[in-house]
Amino acid sequence: MAGADTTALSGLAKDVFEQGVTEGVNNSFPLAKEFPTEAVDWKGGDGLVWAAHVGRNQSPFFAGEDSAYPVATSQQHVKGRIDMRKLIARIRMTEEAMNDLVSSEASFRNGMTDEKTRLIDDVAKKEEYALSTDGRGVLALAGASPNTATTLALNGPGNIANTSFGNRFVFKGQILAAVSPQGVLRATMATVTGVAASGASVTCTTTGSGWLATDFIVQAANTTTTDILDTSYEKSFWGLPALVDDGTNRDLYFGVARTDYPNLQSFVNASTGAFSLDLAQRTADVCYEKLGGEIDLLVMHPSVRREYIKLVQDDRRYVGAPYLMKPDAGTAAMKQGDLTLGEIPIKAIRTIGLDQVFFLDTKKSGFKRYVAEPGKFMDRDGTVWLREGTGTTARHAYEATYFMRKQYFCKNPGYNGRWDAVTGQTLVVVRDE
Repeated sequence: MAGADTTALSGLAKDVFEQGVTEGVNNSFPLAKEFPTEAVDWKGGDGLVWAAHVGRNQSPFFAGEDSAYPVATSQQHVKGRIDMRKLIARIRMTEEAMNDLVSSEASFRNGMTDEKTRLIDDVAKKEEYALSTDGRGVLALAGASPNTATTLALNGPGNIANTSFGNRFVFKGQILAAVSPQGVLRATMATVTGVAASGASVTCTTTGSGWLATDFIVQAANTTTTDILDTSYEKSFWGLPALVDDGTNRDLYFGVARTDYPNLQSFVNASTGAFSLDLAQRTADVCYEKLGGEIDLLVMHPSVRREYIKLVQDDRRYVGAPYLMKPDAGTAAMKQGDLTLGEIPIKAIRTIGLDQVFFLDTKKSGFKRYVAEPGKFMDRDGTVWLREGTGTTARHAYEATYFMRKQYFCKNPGYNGRWDAVTGQTLVVVRDE
Protein backbone atom coordinates (compact mmCIF):
# COMPACT_ATOMS: atom_id res chain seq x y z
CA MET A 1 0.00 0.00 0.00
CA ALA A 2 1.25 3.47 -0.87
CA GLY A 3 1.75 6.00 1.88
CA ALA A 4 -0.47 9.00 2.36
CA ASP A 5 -0.30 11.55 -0.42
CA THR A 6 -2.41 14.55 -1.41
CA THR A 7 -4.72 12.34 -3.46
CA ALA A 8 -5.38 9.98 -0.56
CA LEU A 9 -5.92 12.90 1.82
CA SER A 10 -7.88 15.09 -0.61
CA GLY A 11 -10.96 14.77 1.57
CA LEU A 12 -9.15 16.76 4.27
CA ALA A 13 -8.05 19.60 1.98
CA LYS A 14 -9.88 22.92 2.05
CA ASP A 15 -10.42 25.25 -0.85
CA VAL A 16 -8.42 28.42 -0.25
CA PHE A 17 -9.93 31.39 -2.01
CA GLU A 18 -8.33 34.50 -3.43
CA GLN A 19 -9.79 37.66 -1.92
CA GLY A 20 -12.30 39.57 -4.03
CA VAL A 21 -13.68 38.99 -7.49
CA THR A 22 -11.64 39.41 -10.67
CA GLU A 23 -13.09 42.27 -12.69
CA GLY A 24 -13.59 41.03 -16.24
CA VAL A 25 -15.64 43.89 -17.68
CA ASN A 26 -14.72 47.45 -18.57
CA ASN A 27 -16.32 49.93 -16.17
CA SER A 28 -14.56 53.02 -17.50
CA PHE A 29 -16.90 55.49 -19.20
CA PRO A 30 -14.73 58.35 -20.45
CA LEU A 31 -17.20 60.08 -22.78
CA ALA A 32 -19.77 60.67 -20.05
CA LYS A 33 -16.94 62.10 -17.96
CA GLU A 34 -15.33 64.24 -20.66
CA PHE A 35 -18.43 65.41 -22.54
CA PRO A 36 -18.90 68.94 -21.15
CA THR A 37 -22.60 69.17 -20.40
CA GLU A 38 -24.44 71.39 -17.95
CA ALA A 39 -26.93 69.46 -15.79
CA VAL A 40 -30.39 71.07 -15.84
CA ASP A 41 -33.44 69.92 -13.85
CA TRP A 42 -36.39 68.81 -15.95
CA LYS A 43 -39.57 70.75 -15.19
CA GLY A 44 -41.98 68.14 -16.53
CA GLY A 45 -45.03 68.99 -18.59
CA ASP A 46 -45.20 68.39 -22.33
CA GLY A 47 -41.48 68.78 -22.91
CA LEU A 48 -39.26 71.84 -22.81
CA VAL A 49 -39.84 74.53 -25.44
CA TRP A 50 -36.68 76.22 -26.69
CA ALA A 51 -36.23 79.21 -28.97
CA ALA A 52 -33.47 79.81 -31.50
CA HIS A 53 -32.49 83.12 -33.09
CA VAL A 54 -32.10 82.15 -36.75
CA GLY A 55 -32.22 85.39 -38.75
CA ARG A 56 -31.29 89.08 -38.70
CA ASN A 57 -33.15 92.27 -39.58
CA GLN A 58 -31.97 92.80 -43.16
CA SER A 59 -32.97 96.46 -43.47
CA PRO A 60 -29.55 98.10 -42.86
CA PHE A 61 -29.02 100.04 -46.12
CA PHE A 62 -26.46 102.50 -47.51
CA ALA A 63 -28.66 105.38 -48.62
CA GLY A 64 -28.15 108.29 -50.96
CA GLU A 65 -29.43 111.82 -50.47
CA ASP A 66 -33.24 111.88 -50.49
CA SER A 67 -33.36 108.14 -51.19
CA ALA A 68 -36.17 105.89 -50.07
CA TYR A 69 -36.16 104.15 -46.72
CA PRO A 70 -35.30 100.45 -46.84
CA VAL A 71 -38.12 97.97 -46.39
CA ALA A 72 -38.46 97.10 -42.70
CA THR A 73 -37.72 93.50 -41.73
CA SER A 74 -37.31 91.84 -38.33
CA GLN A 75 -35.34 89.36 -36.30
CA GLN A 76 -36.23 85.73 -37.03
CA HIS A 77 -36.86 83.19 -34.27
CA VAL A 78 -38.08 79.61 -34.27
CA LYS A 79 -39.31 77.34 -31.46
CA GLY A 80 -38.72 73.65 -30.90
CA ARG A 81 -39.47 71.12 -28.18
CA ILE A 82 -37.01 68.99 -26.23
CA ASP A 83 -38.30 65.54 -25.25
CA MET A 84 -37.22 63.20 -22.46
CA ARG A 85 -35.76 59.70 -22.90
CA LYS A 86 -35.72 56.77 -20.46
CA LEU A 87 -33.14 54.04 -19.86
CA ILE A 88 -34.41 51.10 -17.81
CA ALA A 89 -33.04 47.77 -16.53
CA ARG A 90 -34.24 44.87 -14.35
CA ILE A 91 -32.73 42.27 -12.05
CA ARG A 92 -34.30 39.08 -10.67
CA MET A 93 -33.21 37.05 -7.65
CA THR A 94 -34.63 34.00 -5.94
CA GLU A 95 -35.18 33.87 -2.19
CA GLU A 96 -32.28 31.44 -1.89
CA ALA A 97 -29.91 33.71 -3.79
CA MET A 98 -30.82 36.57 -1.47
CA ASN A 99 -30.36 34.54 1.71
CA ASP A 100 -27.48 32.20 0.89
CA LEU A 101 -25.10 34.73 -0.71
CA VAL A 102 -24.92 37.23 2.12
CA SER A 103 -22.00 36.52 4.42
CA SER A 104 -18.33 36.60 3.49
CA GLU A 105 -18.08 32.99 4.62
CA ALA A 106 -20.68 31.90 2.07
CA SER A 107 -19.84 34.06 -0.94
CA PHE A 108 -17.11 36.18 -2.49
CA ARG A 109 -19.46 39.15 -2.35
CA ASN A 110 -22.97 39.83 -1.12
CA GLY A 111 -25.11 38.61 -4.01
CA MET A 112 -27.82 41.24 -3.69
CA THR A 113 -25.31 44.08 -3.43
CA ASP A 114 -23.35 42.73 -6.38
CA GLU A 115 -26.40 42.53 -8.62
CA LYS A 116 -27.57 46.04 -7.77
CA THR A 117 -24.23 47.85 -8.01
CA ARG A 118 -23.15 46.11 -11.20
CA LEU A 119 -26.52 46.83 -12.82
CA ILE A 120 -25.85 50.53 -12.29
CA ASP A 121 -22.49 50.07 -14.06
CA ASP A 122 -24.31 48.32 -16.91
CA VAL A 123 -26.72 51.23 -17.22
CA ALA A 124 -23.76 53.66 -17.31
CA LYS A 125 -22.23 51.60 -20.12
CA LYS A 126 -25.46 51.93 -22.10
CA GLU A 127 -25.46 55.68 -21.59
CA GLU A 128 -21.89 55.82 -22.93
CA TYR A 129 -23.13 54.05 -26.07
CA ALA A 130 -25.96 56.56 -26.39
CA LEU A 131 -23.60 59.54 -26.21
CA SER A 132 -21.66 58.08 -29.16
CA THR A 133 -24.71 57.53 -31.39
CA ASP A 134 -27.58 59.49 -32.91
CA GLY A 135 -30.45 58.70 -30.54
CA ARG A 136 -32.19 56.08 -32.65
CA GLY A 137 -31.09 53.23 -30.40
CA VAL A 138 -29.58 51.43 -33.41
CA LEU A 139 -26.93 48.84 -32.50
CA ALA A 140 -25.91 48.04 -36.08
CA LEU A 141 -27.21 47.64 -39.62
CA ALA A 142 -28.17 44.29 -41.08
CA GLY A 143 -25.40 43.24 -43.42
CA ALA A 144 -27.16 40.70 -45.62
CA SER A 145 -30.43 40.49 -47.53
CA PRO A 146 -32.27 38.33 -46.76
CA ASN A 147 -30.84 37.09 -43.45
CA THR A 148 -31.71 33.40 -43.58
CA ALA A 149 -29.05 31.94 -41.25
CA THR A 150 -28.62 32.03 -37.49
CA THR A 151 -25.28 33.78 -38.08
CA LEU A 152 -26.31 37.34 -38.84
CA ALA A 153 -23.91 39.65 -40.69
CA LEU A 154 -23.73 43.19 -39.28
CA ASN A 155 -22.09 46.47 -40.24
CA GLY A 156 -22.57 50.18 -39.53
CA PRO A 157 -22.12 49.91 -35.74
CA GLY A 158 -24.30 52.43 -33.93
CA ASN A 159 -25.79 53.52 -37.28
CA ILE A 160 -22.44 55.09 -38.22
CA ALA A 161 -21.28 54.05 -41.67
CA ASN A 162 -18.43 51.55 -41.41
CA THR A 163 -18.04 48.07 -42.85
CA SER A 164 -15.84 46.93 -39.95
CA PHE A 165 -16.78 45.84 -36.44
CA GLY A 166 -20.52 45.66 -37.05
CA ASN A 167 -21.14 43.78 -33.80
CA ARG A 168 -19.38 46.46 -31.73
CA PHE A 169 -22.45 47.30 -29.61
CA VAL A 170 -24.08 43.84 -29.62
CA PHE A 171 -23.57 41.38 -26.75
CA LYS A 172 -24.61 37.87 -25.79
CA GLY A 173 -28.04 37.75 -24.20
CA GLN A 174 -29.47 40.75 -26.01
CA ILE A 175 -32.74 40.25 -27.88
CA LEU A 176 -32.54 41.81 -31.33
CA ALA A 177 -35.21 43.20 -33.60
CA ALA A 178 -34.96 44.62 -37.12
CA VAL A 179 -36.63 47.85 -38.20
CA SER A 180 -36.83 48.92 -41.83
CA PRO A 181 -35.48 52.36 -42.86
CA GLN A 182 -39.14 53.36 -43.13
CA GLY A 183 -39.71 52.51 -39.45
CA VAL A 184 -41.53 49.19 -39.86
CA LEU A 185 -40.79 46.43 -37.33
CA ARG A 186 -39.89 43.06 -38.88
CA ALA A 187 -41.70 40.05 -37.46
CA THR A 188 -38.73 38.01 -36.14
CA MET A 189 -36.96 38.54 -32.79
CA ALA A 190 -33.55 36.87 -32.24
CA THR A 191 -31.59 36.27 -29.03
CA VAL A 192 -27.81 36.64 -29.34
CA THR A 193 -25.89 33.52 -28.28
CA GLY A 194 -22.46 34.36 -29.66
CA VAL A 195 -20.44 37.29 -30.98
CA ALA A 196 -17.80 36.79 -33.68
CA ALA A 197 -14.28 37.82 -32.66
CA SER A 198 -13.83 39.27 -36.16
CA GLY A 199 -16.53 41.84 -35.44
CA ALA A 200 -18.49 40.91 -38.56
CA SER A 201 -21.45 38.94 -37.20
CA VAL A 202 -23.42 37.48 -34.30
CA THR A 203 -24.98 34.08 -33.77
CA CYS A 204 -28.60 33.95 -32.68
CA THR A 205 -31.19 31.41 -31.56
CA THR A 206 -33.17 31.96 -34.76
CA THR A 207 -32.64 33.25 -38.28
CA GLY A 208 -33.26 36.88 -39.12
CA SER A 209 -36.24 35.91 -41.23
CA GLY A 210 -37.50 38.91 -43.17
CA TRP A 211 -34.52 41.08 -42.21
CA LEU A 212 -33.03 42.98 -45.14
CA ALA A 213 -29.69 44.66 -45.70
CA THR A 214 -29.50 48.14 -44.11
CA ASP A 215 -32.33 47.36 -41.68
CA PHE A 216 -31.76 48.96 -38.29
CA ILE A 217 -30.84 46.34 -35.68
CA VAL A 218 -32.19 47.41 -32.28
CA GLN A 219 -32.93 45.81 -28.92
CA ALA A 220 -36.34 44.29 -28.21
CA ALA A 221 -37.91 44.02 -24.77
CA ASN A 222 -38.59 40.28 -25.19
CA THR A 223 -38.80 37.52 -27.79
CA THR A 224 -42.56 37.97 -28.29
CA THR A 225 -42.35 41.66 -29.19
CA THR A 226 -44.78 42.66 -31.95
CA ASP A 227 -44.97 46.42 -31.44
CA ILE A 228 -42.14 48.83 -32.27
CA LEU A 229 -43.02 50.58 -28.99
CA ASP A 230 -41.43 47.61 -27.21
CA THR A 231 -38.05 48.13 -28.87
CA SER A 232 -35.28 50.67 -28.30
CA TYR A 233 -35.89 52.27 -31.70
CA GLU A 234 -35.95 56.10 -31.42
CA LYS A 235 -35.83 55.98 -27.61
CA SER A 236 -32.13 56.53 -26.86
CA PHE A 237 -30.55 59.70 -25.49
CA TRP A 238 -29.25 61.93 -28.28
CA GLY A 239 -25.46 61.73 -28.58
CA LEU A 240 -22.80 63.69 -30.41
CA PRO A 241 -23.68 62.40 -33.93
CA ALA A 242 -27.18 63.91 -33.47
CA LEU A 243 -26.21 67.12 -31.70
CA VAL A 244 -23.21 67.91 -33.94
CA ASP A 245 -24.83 67.33 -37.32
CA ASP A 246 -25.85 69.08 -40.53
CA GLY A 247 -29.08 67.15 -41.02
CA THR A 248 -27.46 63.93 -42.23
CA ASN A 249 -28.42 62.05 -39.08
CA ARG A 250 -31.01 64.40 -37.56
CA ASP A 251 -32.55 67.00 -39.83
CA LEU A 252 -35.50 67.50 -37.47
CA TYR A 253 -33.61 68.97 -34.54
CA PHE A 254 -36.00 68.80 -31.59
CA GLY A 255 -38.86 69.91 -33.81
CA VAL A 256 -36.98 72.36 -36.06
CA ALA A 257 -35.83 71.44 -39.58
CA ARG A 258 -32.12 72.07 -39.94
CA THR A 259 -32.49 72.37 -43.72
CA ASP A 260 -34.66 75.45 -43.10
CA TYR A 261 -32.25 77.07 -40.64
CA PRO A 262 -28.52 76.64 -41.42
CA ASN A 263 -27.69 78.20 -38.03
CA LEU A 264 -28.64 74.84 -36.49
CA GLN A 265 -26.37 72.92 -38.84
CA SER A 266 -22.90 71.92 -37.72
CA PHE A 267 -20.14 71.81 -40.33
CA VAL A 268 -19.82 68.18 -41.43
CA ASN A 269 -17.12 66.91 -43.78
CA ALA A 270 -18.81 63.78 -45.08
CA SER A 271 -15.96 62.16 -47.05
CA THR A 272 -12.85 63.10 -45.13
CA GLY A 273 -10.28 60.59 -46.31
CA ALA A 274 -6.84 60.79 -44.70
CA PHE A 275 -6.34 62.84 -41.56
CA SER A 276 -5.24 66.29 -42.74
CA LEU A 277 -3.84 69.19 -40.76
CA ASP A 278 -5.06 71.56 -43.45
CA LEU A 279 -8.58 70.16 -43.22
CA ALA A 280 -8.44 70.45 -39.43
CA GLN A 281 -7.57 74.13 -39.78
CA ARG A 282 -10.30 74.63 -42.38
CA THR A 283 -12.84 72.99 -40.08
CA ALA A 284 -11.87 75.26 -37.20
CA ASP A 285 -11.99 78.25 -39.54
CA VAL A 286 -15.45 77.35 -40.88
CA CYS A 287 -16.84 77.06 -37.35
CA TYR A 288 -15.38 80.51 -36.61
CA GLU A 289 -16.56 82.11 -39.85
CA LYS A 290 -20.10 80.78 -39.48
CA LEU A 291 -21.01 81.84 -35.95
CA GLY A 292 -17.77 82.72 -34.23
CA GLY A 293 -17.08 79.23 -32.93
CA GLU A 294 -13.71 78.67 -31.25
CA ILE A 295 -12.86 74.98 -31.10
CA ASP A 296 -11.44 73.93 -27.73
CA LEU A 297 -11.90 70.13 -27.72
CA LEU A 298 -11.32 67.34 -30.26
CA VAL A 299 -12.90 63.90 -29.73
CA MET A 300 -11.96 60.85 -31.77
CA HIS A 301 -11.46 57.07 -31.60
CA PRO A 302 -7.96 55.86 -30.60
CA SER A 303 -7.44 54.44 -34.10
CA VAL A 304 -7.97 57.91 -35.58
CA ARG A 305 -5.64 59.41 -32.98
CA ARG A 306 -2.93 57.05 -34.23
CA GLU A 307 -3.31 58.60 -37.68
CA TYR A 308 -2.64 61.99 -36.17
CA ILE A 309 0.45 60.63 -34.39
CA LYS A 310 1.76 59.18 -37.65
CA LEU A 311 1.08 62.44 -39.43
CA VAL A 312 3.39 64.42 -37.15
CA GLN A 313 5.93 61.67 -36.43
CA ASP A 314 8.54 62.92 -38.90
CA ASP A 315 8.38 66.42 -37.46
CA ARG A 316 9.28 65.35 -33.96
CA ARG A 317 12.85 66.01 -32.94
CA TYR A 318 14.81 65.12 -29.83
CA VAL A 319 17.63 67.58 -29.30
CA GLY A 320 19.72 68.45 -26.27
CA ALA A 321 20.22 66.58 -23.00
CA PRO A 322 18.83 64.25 -21.92
CA TYR A 323 17.05 63.30 -25.16
CA LEU A 324 20.13 62.49 -27.23
CA MET A 325 21.18 59.94 -24.64
CA LYS A 326 17.68 58.63 -23.86
CA PRO A 327 15.40 59.28 -26.84
CA ASP A 328 11.68 58.64 -26.42
CA ALA A 329 9.87 58.01 -29.69
CA GLY A 330 6.43 57.83 -28.06
CA THR A 331 3.87 60.42 -27.02
CA ALA A 332 1.60 61.01 -24.04
CA ALA A 333 -0.93 58.79 -25.85
CA MET A 334 1.03 55.71 -24.72
CA LYS A 335 -0.28 56.40 -21.21
CA GLN A 336 -3.66 57.43 -22.65
CA GLY A 337 -2.85 61.04 -21.94
CA ASP A 338 -4.20 63.87 -24.06
CA LEU A 339 -2.37 65.06 -27.14
CA THR A 340 -2.98 68.52 -28.57
CA LEU A 341 -3.57 70.04 -31.99
CA GLY A 342 -3.01 73.78 -31.99
CA GLU A 343 -3.13 73.63 -28.20
CA ILE A 344 -6.58 72.00 -28.37
CA PRO A 345 -6.81 68.81 -26.26
CA ILE A 346 -7.44 65.58 -28.17
CA LYS A 347 -9.61 63.13 -26.24
CA ALA A 348 -9.46 59.54 -27.49
CA ILE A 349 -12.77 57.84 -26.61
CA ARG A 350 -13.24 54.12 -27.24
CA THR A 351 -16.99 54.31 -28.02
CA ILE A 352 -16.81 57.17 -30.54
CA GLY A 353 -17.43 56.37 -34.22
CA LEU A 354 -14.54 54.45 -35.74
CA ASP A 355 -13.91 57.03 -38.45
CA GLN A 356 -15.21 60.26 -36.92
CA VAL A 357 -13.67 63.37 -35.36
CA PHE A 358 -15.69 65.94 -33.42
CA PHE A 359 -14.58 69.58 -33.26
CA LEU A 360 -16.31 71.11 -30.23
CA ASP A 361 -16.66 74.63 -28.89
CA THR A 362 -17.58 73.63 -25.36
CA LYS A 363 -17.87 77.21 -24.08
CA LYS A 364 -20.35 78.66 -26.57
CA SER A 365 -22.32 75.61 -27.73
CA GLY A 366 -24.48 75.30 -24.64
CA PHE A 367 -24.29 71.53 -24.26
CA LYS A 368 -26.89 70.55 -21.67
CA ARG A 369 -28.03 67.40 -19.92
CA TYR A 370 -31.70 67.65 -18.95
CA VAL A 371 -32.35 65.34 -16.03
CA ALA A 372 -35.77 64.20 -14.84
CA GLU A 373 -34.28 61.30 -12.86
CA PRO A 374 -30.50 60.81 -12.58
CA GLY A 375 -30.97 57.13 -11.74
CA LYS A 376 -32.62 55.10 -9.00
CA PHE A 377 -34.37 51.82 -8.24
CA MET A 378 -38.12 52.05 -8.69
CA ASP A 379 -39.70 52.31 -5.22
CA ARG A 380 -42.83 54.48 -5.51
CA ASP A 381 -44.95 51.77 -3.86
CA GLY A 382 -42.58 51.60 -0.88
CA THR A 383 -40.31 48.73 -1.85
CA VAL A 384 -37.47 48.10 -4.28
CA TRP A 385 -37.95 44.33 -4.46
CA LEU A 386 -41.31 43.12 -5.80
CA ARG A 387 -42.67 39.57 -5.72
CA GLU A 388 -42.73 37.95 -9.12
CA GLY A 389 -46.15 37.04 -10.48
CA THR A 390 -49.44 36.03 -8.89
CA GLY A 391 -51.54 32.88 -8.95
CA THR A 392 -50.22 30.32 -11.41
CA THR A 393 -47.50 32.72 -12.64
CA ALA A 394 -46.07 33.27 -9.13
CA ARG A 395 -42.48 32.31 -8.41
CA HIS A 396 -40.50 32.42 -5.16
CA ALA A 397 -38.38 35.25 -6.55
CA TYR A 398 -38.19 39.01 -6.56
CA GLU A 399 -37.49 41.68 -9.16
CA ALA A 400 -36.05 45.18 -8.96
CA THR A 401 -36.10 47.85 -11.67
CA TYR A 402 -33.58 50.65 -12.13
CA PHE A 403 -34.21 53.61 -14.42
CA MET A 404 -33.03 57.06 -15.40
CA ARG A 405 -34.65 59.79 -17.48
CA LYS A 406 -32.42 62.21 -19.36
CA GLN A 407 -31.91 63.99 -22.63
CA TYR A 408 -28.86 65.69 -24.13
CA PHE A 409 -29.13 68.97 -26.01
CA CYS A 410 -26.89 71.50 -27.75
CA LYS A 411 -28.25 75.04 -27.82
CA ASN A 412 -25.92 76.18 -30.62
CA PRO A 413 -24.92 73.25 -32.89
CA GLY A 414 -23.46 75.62 -35.49
CA TYR A 415 -20.41 76.33 -33.34
CA ASN A 416 -19.17 72.75 -33.84
CA GLY A 417 -17.87 70.53 -36.62
CA ARG A 418 -17.53 66.84 -37.46
CA TRP A 419 -15.54 64.64 -39.79
CA ASP A 420 -17.00 61.42 -41.15
CA ALA A 421 -15.27 58.68 -43.16
CA VAL A 422 -11.72 59.23 -41.96
CA THR A 423 -9.58 56.63 -43.73
CA GLY A 424 -6.16 55.03 -43.34
CA GLN A 425 -6.38 53.86 -39.75
CA THR A 426 -5.51 50.35 -38.69
CA LEU A 427 -8.54 49.09 -36.78
CA VAL A 428 -7.99 46.40 -34.18
CA VAL A 429 -11.28 44.71 -33.28
CA VAL A 430 -11.39 44.81 -29.49
CA ARG A 431 -14.52 43.63 -27.72
CA ASP A 432 -15.58 46.04 -24.98
CA GLU A 433 -17.16 43.64 -22.51
